[in-house]
Order: sequence, then structure tokens, then C-alpha cells
Amino acid sequence: MKNALTYLTRGCPRSCEYCALRDAKGIGPNLPTHKWCEAFTILKEIGVDFNLILGNETWLLGHKLVSIMSSNRVPYAIYTTCPEPLFSNFKDLYFRNKILDNLSCGMDYPVTVEVQELWDDSYKKSIDAWKGFTWIKENYPDVDTQGTITVHKKNIAYLPRLVKDLSDLGVFVGINFIHWNKDGNYDFFPSKEEISDLMFTEDWELNQVKAILEEVARIPNHLIQNPEFISQPVETLCNMGWHCKGNPYGGPTIDSDGHLRCCGYRRGKHTPEL
Repeated sequence: MKNALTYLTRGCPRSCEYCALRDAKGIGPNLPTHKWCEAFTILKEIGVDFNLILGNETWLLGHKLVSIMSSNRVPYAIYTTCPEPLFSNFKDLYFRNKILDNLSCGMDYPVTVEVQELWDDSYKKSIDAWKGFTWIKENYPDVDTQGTITVHKKNIAYLPRLVKDLSDLGVFVGINFIHWNKDGNYDFFPSKEEISDLMFTEDWELNQVKAILEEVARIPNHLIQNPEFISQPVETLCNMGWHCKGNPYGGPTIDSDGHLRCCGYRRGKHTPEL
């Protein structure tokens, strides 16, 4: 199976603490709409079976997204953070007219409980994602929904509640772990020094992660998409041992300026066998 990963834009209205891509450093201007339409046609021609479409914030493309997605010929998931007023302005256009058939969001905190001493964009993003999911379930219940949780030291205690809330709402759950730019090419996250307050480094912290993941695995009727991921040793999860190290998808990873990447997290020269 050949999967593609596509960054349509590096623009984003968010300023999440652990994101290093929002400034689009070292990346050229976005491809114009007609070039993305050509690219999406080419993905089908080279045998891509699935396209994971990332942003940073895809809905910033507004009406351009209609043209781009009309050129898509393969199954896909498309990421948004449901920012306002973009979400209110375009939600009916995209879903009523079947421009989009899924809603995939990052959601790092539950909104059904009070999160203490935290009010940064990753929490605001979670609030907007929850509003988006509930709106979709009420208005377009046939639309697929998925929430991706990036686990780190500030949200690990909330993980069981968040997995349960999303699963109870009928939202599939993806779980990922924080990582860092260890060699200058993992450009999705900042350096270890910049996000040290988010990382698990002490033995007692790793033991806490292990216990919480075991609790998560026992949640009845959970909708975790990758339960095998959280069954790995915590040292692997917390120290980037899970990373693909290149070509995880079988197809191309395309940056917003049209250049190929090694993978979604990593710049590089790697070109997949097509």
C-alpha cells in the first residue's frame, strides 16, 4: 500500500508550544492551487492508495480548498484545528457539498474537566476541536471523525479521560508522543532544550506513563486506532524509538512548496520507490 502525506500550507493561526513548523522557516511559498490540482492527479496515477493531508491549517485555503479537493482521486484524511472564524465560515460549504468527507483534528486535552494552570493554544485548539466534533456528530453524522493526541508531560494525566470522551462521542483516536529535533532535520518539533518541560526524563515519570497507558488500554470500547503503539516499552515511546527513520508511507511526502520530504516529521533527500 502506498500512502502519501501532503502539507498543503505552513500557515497556521495557532501558536502551540510544541510546534516548530508554524513559522515555515526554510520553506518556500505554497504551491498555487492549479499546481496542487495537478499534484493530486499525479498521486492517483502513481498508485497512491491514501493521502494524509496536513496543514499546518488546511482551512486557511478557504475556497481554494474546494478546487484542490475536487481534484483528489484517492481516499484521504485532512487535518484542521477548527479555528474560528474559519470553521463557522466554511463548515457548511465543505460538508454539505461533500467537499470533505472527514474531520480530523489534534486534541491534547479533555474539555469535560477543568485543566489546571494551563491556557495556551494547544488547549484552545482542543476546545475548538471538541466543538467541531460535536457539531459534525449533530449535523453530519456520517462524516468520519478522528482526533490525534500528542502525549507529553503536561497532558499525560488527562489521557484516560480524553480517550474515553472521544470514544464515547464516536471519534477514532490516534495517539502520538512528543519528540524533538535531535539532529537539525526533525523540523516538526523544537530542540530538546526548548521543550524540556514537556518531556519525560525521570524514572518516576516513565513509571507514571506506563501505568496510565495500561489504564488507557483497559478503557471499555475505546476507539484507539493504534493500540499496538501504546503497548511498546515506555522508553521507546518517550525517546523517539518509535520514529520511522524514513519512508514510512511507501509514497511521497510533499511539503507546501512542492519539495519532497523524508517523512512528515523529517526533512531529507529520500525519494520513495514509485
